[in-house]
Amino acid sequence: TAKKPRKTTTKKTNFLGNSDDDSSDSSGQGWTSKLAKTKANFAIIEKYRKYLRSPGPDLVVCDEGHMIKNPKSATARMVNEIRTLRRIVLTGTPMQNNLKEYYAMINFCKPNYLGTESEFSRNFRIPIEAGQHKDSSPGDVAYMRRRAFALNQRLKTILHRRDFEVLRAFLPPKFEYAVKIKCTPLQQELYRTYLLIQNIDHMAKLLGDYQYLMKIWTHPWLLKPHFIDGYQKYLKGQDRVETDQFFQDDPDDIEDENEGSRTQKRTKQTAINNRMQSTMKTSQRVASKYFSADNENDNDDVVSTDRMTDVLNSMKQEWWYDIFEVDRSQFDIELSGKFEIFRAILNECESIGDKLLVFTRSLLALDYIEQWLARWSSRAPSPKWVKGEDYFRMDGKVPIKQRAADVKVFNETENTRARLFLISTTAGGIGINLYAANRVIIFDVSWNPAHDLQAMFRSYRLGQKKPVYVYRVIGKGTMEEKIYKRQITKQAMSQRVVDSKQLDRHFTNDELSQLYQFEPDNQDDPLDKYEADRVKDKVLRKLMDQYADLIVSYREHDSLLIHRDEQNLTEEEQKQAQNEDHLTKTRIYGRNHTTAEIPVTDDSDIQIISGQVLDFLRQKPAY
Repeated sequence: TAKKPRKTTTKKTNFLGNSDDDSSDSSGQGWTSKLAKTKANFAIIEKYRKYLRSPGPDLVVCDEGHMIKNPKSATARMVNEIRTLRRIVLTGTPMQNNLKEYYAMINFCKPNYLGTESEFSRNFRIPIEAGQHKDSSPGDVAYMRRRAFALNQRLKTILHRRDFEVLRAFLPPKFEYAVKIKCTPLQQELYRTYLLIQNIDHMAKLLGDYQYLMKIWTHPWLLKPHFIDGYQKYLKGQDRVETDQFFQDDPDDIEDENEGSRTQKRTKQTAINNRMQSTMKTSQRVASKYFSADNENDNDDVVSTDRMTDVLNSMKQEWWYDIFEVDRSQFDIELSGKFEIFRAILNECESIGDKLLVFTRSLLALDYIEQWLARWSSRAPSPKWVKGEDYFRMDGKVPIKQRAADVKVFNETENTRARLFLISTTAGGIGINLYAANRVIIFDVSWNPAHDLQAMFRSYRLGQKKPVYVYRVIGKGTMEEKIYKRQITKQAMSQRVVDSKQLDRHFTNDELSQLYQFEPDNQDDPLDKYEADRVKDKVLRKLMDQYADLIVSYREHDSLLIHRDEQNLTEEEQKQAQNEDHLTKTRIYGRNHTTAEIPVTDDSDIQIISGQVLDFLRQKPAY
């Protein structure tokens, strides 16, 4: 008799995430089948924690996997609890700030492949970071190059890297400029005064200091809403002192960059409270009068006349109140170099028919731009800027459906009226396509370079038909300029480690650490350019002629990250790097394994080098 055909079964690939239909049976059977193919979030994972732990999925795929950068975070701990034998991480920015984050992501995919975190730091992180500065010793630079090469080679079998270069042939060109803007006399006076009156203790108050200084170099009037917002939330005991989201996930970045500081483990709230206590001396009196438990049900968005009067009286005691006429300065664009340049770029975009994206991490800056647009005449048939028609705004409060609708309208190329999109970098830096715009302003520099890169790629992506122009506007001589230099150093380290590229070292370690130096008139940077006639972008070239007193200099961002073939390791240096790495493997695996279990490299004749020889090699420059 003929055998019955064997019944085959097909496993479904299920997705965990939000869903309009969030129903599931009480037993948990089939809990994945009813969920939409959307991004997993903490709440959903928490809901199905039991089933993720046991029996667990066959495979875990983490999109935007660089978010596992901190193994102590709630997201990382939760994902690590999922029981599975296979893990895949997808990310366009595998290393954002430092090698500790890179290790955390690799260790999630392949636990202990690079040893413990302390072993990784000793064998890779410390030597690579030590050799990345312009003033690093020749020995440190040579050893950095060998350790970066060794790390890249060791990860070849588990890291599959394809950067944006694979798409460049299918896209129009991109021109990216870091434009340094001179602070106005008022901004300089406010900046210097703040540095004089504050008890600057380097990292101790960096979070609060940056928030204050950012308002100054953006537009001095922002000090008023910054004060009012922070004052009210502080007195009500809320965790956040203002609506700005700049430090939503950046405190860890700052701590990692200043490892060893006695303030490394300061919490976000402690740093902010220190700043608030030093500037709001009347808070206790107002708190007891207006923000008692009896008022807990008050509407947060409605402030009584008495409360506002008291807040304004308290504001008059602030150090900056008598320096300039606050209320009269609200719509004075000339008090801010950045806003003058923004207005000029917007004018040019309207004239030539280009759409513009503006990214900022400050919601107060977005609010200010909207207030200014309401008073400024448009060149469109409608003389006023109308939200939802002439311009759009995206921040964390905009519903998902509204975002999608706005993006759809904005991307209609025939809709020339929709020409400006104001975007919170945190809320709109990922997950959206805005290829209808070909000009982008990065209004402030992020600690994490990936945030600004992701923002830029909202425009420079498949579907883009025009050349893309990106303007990173930076306050000359301010803390922001130092943070930009840190960005370049971080990106260079990422390209060395992840992409095996060799890049120049542009900045000294001292330059990167002097965050509180204010040098608005310093023009000694050899990387800066001043000749307007050499600028490829006709808009920037025109602005440099018209605003020569504001645009101090510019630099082509990509020129700071050029691969240097002549700096590639020679065959002898590569062999030396492999020998050194074999020794580190021996030390790591020797604790729990025999030497026979050490992963074999392509070179069969590698010899074990003694510790004394390795110490000598570390000091020997590679030629």
